[in-house]
Amino acid sequence: MTRAALILAGGAGTRLRPLSSDDCPKQFLRLWRGRSLIEMTFDRLARVVPEDQIFISTNERYRELVIEHLPGLNPANVIAEPARRNTAPAIALSCFAIAGKLGDPAIGCFASDHFIADEAEFARVAGHGYQFAETHEELVAIGISPTEPNTGFGYLELGHEIEPGVIRNLRFTEKPSLEKAEEFLRAGTYVWTASMFIGRASTFRDALLSSSPEIARVTLENYESMPNISIDYALMENASNVATIRGDFGWSDVGSWDALRASGAEIPEGVV
Repeated sequence: MTRAALILAGGAGTRLRPLSSDDCPKQFLRLWRGRSLIEMTFDRLARVVPEDQIFISTNERYRELVIEHLPGLNPANVIAEPARRNTAPAIALSCFAIAGKLGDPAIGCFASDHFIADEAEFARVAGHGYQFAETHEELVAIGISPTEPNTGFGYLELGHEIEPGVIRNLRFTEKPSLEKAEEFLRAGTYVWTASMFIGRASTFRDALLSSSPEIARVTLENYESMPNISIDYALMENASNVATIRGDFGWSDVGSWDALRASGAEIPEGVV
């Protein structure tokens, strides 16, 4: 089966101001030995998916930055949203466009501004996710074992194993209270969502039709009228056919100054 990857690169990087800016958000900062997070994301996905089947969802404002940072990318694979409407409309619009080109591929969705320490392990886990999604009617989320009761992430409760390494999701909880997050951490049966999921284009469309039919009808023409909603609220919270593969490969969303330092970024003097 054909494989494709979608990298989400339209975010404004507001949590790392003033280092990140509207003109150059976090995913385009060259802080890792002269490389940017979007470059590293593209390169590690190229281990799993052919380069010509990697697509970028971004804001029209960042189209040229994407092309500058990714010289190996076909410019035709940049899908520019006409307005910011959060991740659900952006992912839906892009996945439908990819399906229009490739038929019914297995599509993996990944953030452009996350850091992963063990890229070989990431490639193994993502490859497993694609293999499962190609032959099943589930969406596959890559879950991260929680290390603290973080209230800023979504949590997936894991049930029984469908096959070795693939676990049925029981429910999704987005940004729980501290009390709930502590309870989830103690239980040991929860993982963080990491903005990574894989599924066939038809599986994704069917899940959207069931959970968020308005988003399932997105087009370029009606994009600006779409609700401003994340994929977690629009889909993950309601979908019944989600499975998880654990991804313990040194993931960080680089969402704070401490996380930025821990990733090994070279932070210019005087910024913080």
